[in-house]
Amino acid sequence: MRTFFLLFMLSFIFQSTLIAQEKGINTTDNDGKEITRPLCGGVERWAIKVLTDPSAPLVNYTPILTTIDSLIHIPTSPDQNAPRMQGIEFQSYTVKCKITIKKNEDDNDYHLVLKDSTETMIGEVPDPVCSAAASSAHVDEYIAARNWVNSNIGIDPVPNVNIAPVDITGVAFVDPPHGQTGRAPNGMEIHPILNIHYSGNTGIGNPKDYAPAFKVSVNPSIFSEETHFLITSQKEMFGKCRIEIYSNTGDMVSRIDIPATSKKEINYTFSRNGLTDGMYIYRILNNESILYEGKIIVK
Repeated sequence: MRTFFLLFMLSFIFQSTLIAQEKGINTTDNDGKEITRPLCGGVERWAIKVLTDPSAPLVNYTPILTTIDSLIHIPTSPDQNAPRMQGIEFQSYTVKCKITIKKNEDDNDYHLVLKDSTETMIGEVPDPVCSAAASSAHVDEYIAARNWVNSNIGIDPVPNVNIAPVDITGVAFVDPPHGQTGRAPNGMEIHPILNIHYSGNTGIGNPKDYAPAFKVSVNPSIFSEETHFLITSQKEMFGKCRIEIYSNTGDMVSRIDIPATSKKEINYTFSRNGLTDGMYIYRILNNESILYEGKIIVK
């Protein structure tokens, strides 16, 4: 019995170690301090969701203007093991809609519930520092879409979003049911979202009434020794702040706690401190919530 128990515990520890390594939580920064790396990436058809599957270059990225009502009535056959579905998932679309809910998923994807009249469907923006998404040809679009969400909706989950109508463009994806908030009857999603902007003709609730919550400047974005981060807000919102730097394979290579100049400003000079030449994705966090993401080039 003792031998069986010992073998069971060794097996449990081994499996736990594998899971930790897979999720990347055993990481250290340049000073040897342990870093908790963000949980990253989904399971079901993940490469298709972030456009790194072999068929991604064959997708038609010229969007078809349509409606949520039309998309959710397309016949589908959700299958968590299927390759990219012919026809349906080889097309991008643009829909005009309201965003009603913003959720931050466990894998750091942004989950948006899109509403058109009485119908809903899901739109998601991948985490750009996830290893698979970081290598996608569309990582710049993920970064831009997430920054738009952060500055126009909020950096934390928002159960009742109240902004003007938007145009959302992205690639169709069919997801099997697993308790998703706002899921369409046929499982149709816009995943990944590649672009979000306020609709041109908004009527009541004009976009001028929805100024971004903060502004970010990184100057220069291409540098050899140092660059300057300036984040400003009209309201008091900054607290415990941090900059994380990721390689283009999604590995965190630096993490720096930075003092907020005030509750309305972050003003920080970043030095390369041993970073090799190359492109990096930076992530700015405020009170552990993702505030802004972007790219820098060290040369």
